[in-house]
Amino acid sequence: MHNFPEANQLVNVRDLAELNNALRKSANAGYQSPAGTSGGDTGSLSPLIPQSIENTLASATYTMKELALWPAMPKVNATNTVHEYAVINDHGLDLEPFIAEGSAGQTNRSSYERKSVRVKYLAERREVTDVGSLVGLLGNNANAIAQETERGTLRLLGKLERSLWHANESVNPLAFDGIIKQIESHDSGANTFDLAGKSPTPRLLQEVLSELQSAPRYGRPDCIYVEPRIHAELIKFAVQFGRHDQLSIRSLGAGQGLSYGVQDLHIMSPYGAVPVKSAPFLFDSYKAPSTASSTDAPNAPASVTEIVEDDASSKFVANDNGTYYYKIVSVNNSGYSAPLTSAQVTIDTTANPLDNKVTLQIPQTAGAVFFKIYRSEKNGSADTCSFIGEIKQASQGTTDFVDLNARRPNTSKIVFVQHDPQVMEFVRLLDFFRRPLAEVATSKPFLLMLFGSPVVKVPSKCWVLQNAGVTATSSMLDTIV
Repeated sequence: MHNFPEANQLVNVRDLAELNNALRKSANAGYQSPAGTSGGDTGSLSPLIPQSIENTLASATYTMKELALWPAMPKVNATNTVHEYAVINDHGLDLEPFIAEGSAGQTNRSSYERKSVRVKYLAERREVTDVGSLVGLLGNNANAIAQETERGTLRLLGKLERSLWHANESVNPLAFDGIIKQIESHDSGANTFDLAGKSPTPRLLQEVLSELQSAPRYGRPDCIYVEPRIHAELIKFAVQFGRHDQLSIRSLGAGQGLSYGVQDLHIMSPYGAVPVKSAPFLFDSYKAPSTASSTDAPNAPASVTEIVEDDASSKFVANDNGTYYYKIVSVNNSGYSAPLTSAQVTIDTTANPLDNKVTLQIPQTAGAVFFKIYRSEKNGSADTCSFIGEIKQASQGTTDFVDLNARRPNTSKIVFVQHDPQVMEFVRLLDFFRRPLAEVATSKPFLLMLFGSPVVKVPSKCWVLQNAGVTATSSMLDTIV
């Protein structure tokens, strides 16, 4: 951060501290109250003592340790906004290797495919007021611009991490496709499996690893990404079904202590142990927002029409029979709207015809680029609505979102990844940098910018487990006698 301008260079910090101490000793002085300077005078012209926020400036957000995929993803520099690359589909036909004496044999060639990816632009706009940069209100960092740059960088990298997993270009044209969509869309979902809300088991993860190494995939995933609750679920499996008590001795400075559970989770595959890594941003089934993000947010949908009908491809089953609410939120690149709550709908897979598909018809909504859809728990109130999908606003007419229960609320995905530049990489146009903007007010605005896109070159060597659930907390607790 030392390359940034010294915003406090006009202030002598030692003099400021001594003045602050003198004000505290003045009669009738108190934080955010006038400090009497003559005979206890508390008139409107007496100075205010600035309140210290040093002890309350705690971080309520994540740190770099919560970023899992971005630090591990191979990076490659691009020289244009469209990056082309070649994929080897196979090493030639599986011909017989034997030849007759004196024969030259049959010519065989590898099969290549040329693909391309468009570089997308990510940015985080920040600003620091002249007053904030002058008196150092942002803690012990004397340079407020540098401090805000740190906060903005963490926020932008958090958005990047979530986008690397979940972004969808068909929903938001300015976005790239995250690696989950690239894997799931390969070969009509051949590398996916739906857990339908059930918890994963180590045996299932082993089966996926062996499937990926088998012909014709020949993959060797080197990491299994799970969200933290699934990671805890797997630790529970290790404790409950481990051959020995899962208690280990660990060093605590000069002494020792006991750890309950396992420190590092690995799943044994035919080619070796594969680590299971916790990725907080992999979870995206958040609750619906209660209010709009800002005054620049798009309008909320004016209404929604709910249609329940029969569909043979629906994944609603008898255990899902009940009543549901939906919430719809308009989104654009400036923010999101307050949610619109649907009427109560009923799923009945025993009816004739079956009531197992819900279509939400959303009218044209000013300012919306796409809609986020949230669904309640079975027989739950509208307050239990969690994210289940998104859809781009149609160019005209209604936007129809179809819910076949392909995505279940409060579940997440498990992603098997091979961190090999021949399989997956992040195409980066420029280095991450900070760009000052024109000052048109008494503040210093700037952009933190990153240009690039992820690309999964060989999706067949990766895998996605969908709708992974977690055992209810009550059933995870031991009975206290």
